[in-house]
Amino acid sequence: MTGPRRFRAGRFLDAAAVHAAADANPRLRRFIRTVAAHSEAGEVRSRRLLEHLVRRMIDDVADLHLNNALNRLERIAVLRDNIAAILDHVLEGGTLPEGVRVATLGEYFDQLNTEMRELSRPRDGIVGDAPLRLADDSAAYADSLLREFDTAGGGEAGRHVEPDAIVGGAFRAMPTDSQEALRRAAALEPTALWHAVAAESGAGKRAALADLETRLGGRLTPDELARLRTAVDDLGKARSRGLQVSEARLAEALGRIADPDLRAVVEGGDVWLTQQLALHNPEALTTLWRRFRDRGGRADDGPGFRAYLRHDMVTYGRGVLGEYSAAFSLSSIELFLKGPDANVKVAGTDLVGIGHDGWVWLIDDKSHRATSVAGVSALTDNLVANLRRDAADFRDAIARLHRDDPGFTPDPRILDAISRMEDAAAEIDRINRRGSASTRPARISAALEERRLRLRVTSAAGEVREITQALRDLGLAVEPTGTPVPLPPTGGR
Repeated sequence: MTGPRRFRAGRFLDAAAVHAAADANPRLRRFIRTVAAHSEAGEVRSRRLLEHLVRRMIDDVADLHLNNALNRLERIAVLRDNIAAILDHVLEGGTLPEGVRVATLGEYFDQLNTEMRELSRPRDGIVGDAPLRLADDSAAYADSLLREFDTAGGGEAGRHVEPDAIVGGAFRAMPTDSQEALRRAAALEPTALWHAVAAESGAGKRAALADLETRLGGRLTPDELARLRTAVDDLGKARSRGLQVSEARLAEALGRIADPDLRAVVEGGDVWLTQQLALHNPEALTTLWRRFRDRGGRADDGPGFRAYLRHDMVTYGRGVLGEYSAAFSLSSIELFLKGPDANVKVAGTDLVGIGHDGWVWLIDDKSHRATSVAGVSALTDNLVANLRRDAADFRDAIARLHRDDPGFTPDPRILDAISRMEDAAAEIDRINRRGSASTRPARISAALEERRLRLRVTSAAGEVREITQALRDLGLAVEPTGTPVPLPPTGGR
């Protein structure tokens, strides 16, 4: 189940709304006066404190409701997957799956109905008739609010501050006719214009621009509208940059970049990706830039480098997810000698495990979108080297455990598995060097079978359903993962 997450819903609250509510509510006005009377900073600090308290409590209440909703959605997804699996099995002509009773399907539907009903009544689903508690200890909660406020410098760091200087600089750098188009739009539809500038997503910006143009209703010429669109886009980019990266922080990050071409790309680059990587992981940025250039990327191609970064991050994340999902989905494996890790770009097998029946599984996860796999080099061309490397790593790990604890005794199954991997590597190496190439796949498959080794392809985060005949001839098979998660006993949460 997903752990608690922080959504920070309070950051969307308009400070003016808090101040207006304080001025209109007698109790909040008394709070401001009381705090102001006991503070050297007076009413300014008391108003900031009130805003901080409101934002934080909205954060906490929203987190409570949203995390509860997410957990329910996850349980609903599991229930739907299990119901679908049962129904599909029956509709395809089979009987109920093994271990599934007729009443089980009804219990699943009852649970699904309960989860859906409580999802529509979030407060009842969380606490029922009990008071909504944000913390077990109210004094500790209040103390944490005040410490957070003081740490933030009297509330300044927690308040939303528009990067006026940066946006103003972007405006002044525009051509005069673009400035004039903005001035006219601001005079006619100031709120709609600001919504267009402040939109943070591409879809949001397009919708806000369309609304702005509709509201202007032909009062600007086509040329003025074209200049307005460009000007709004430029101001929006400047605002995003100012919100995410201050000039001082960006200058510090640029100063750490030795390559002048990379420095120029980062300076004019995307604030959400390129500049964030420069701020938080300059070593990785340098490595990725070098790979980008080695593969033919131009030194002045900022958009191309950003696309390369995004592709690298997405494929890396998919690989990590795939390995971990496969490891937790392969119930036939009792013991992993080589488990999932974050080093998905390191050559070699992804997972090595021992099954309940003693067979050794050598696994390569293919978490991509293709439905068919034609090449698995870790288990074909590089199989001998990978078998030997993995076996050597396992023996080194046992030796380290012996050094740390002279009384350590390894599991005999592990020693047997390592020996079989070494024997298989030696035999496959001999097969690769001798005999007819046409009979090689069959001989390799027989060598693996004799030593009780299985080659498997998983696709926990992809859509792989089949492999080529050439791979099947070597003894490879696709092992489905990501199947419905077993539910806890009926009535459990």
